[in-house]
Amino acid sequence: MTSNVNRDLFVTMLTALGRKEFDTVERCLADDIVFEWPFPVMDGFPTEHRGARWFLQAMETSWRDFDDYAYKIEVIHDLAEDTRLIAEYSSHSRYRPTGEPYSNRYISILDFADGRITRWREYVNPRVVAQVLGERASWSEDSGAHTAPA
Repeated sequence: MTSNVNRDLFVTMLTALGRKEFDTVERCLADDIVFEWPFPVMDGFPTEHRGARWFLQAMETSWRDFDDYAYKIEVIHDLAEDTRLIAEYSSHSRYRPTGEPYSNRYISILDFADGRITRWREYVNPRVVAQVLGERASWSEDSGAHTAPA
């Protein structure tokens, strides 16, 4: 059964992420965490990346144009394995340059070890991202941020 400690860690991390409390998020993530996005969020965005520092820098930069994210956890599925959980949740924010609301749904599979998240595979709808940022929005690894066409 998924451990309550890992459930609580996920909830703490997701809440802090939505509030852009990146120091708290960092304490929840293993330094060498593996991130996976099987469906690319936008052109140029990686489908896999390793490292908490990279993720936090990317979020700090790319989320500057967004209000805080109000995450709502729909369900955390109980698994036989205590070091893994599957969560379904949604986010609600606003893209400041246009005032456009941003709401998306997610399914994530997370692995845990030694009190930290070690792997985070997130399924997110890239069409919603494109609707808010524009169809030609792309990711630049050099700047660590999205670029929306003018």
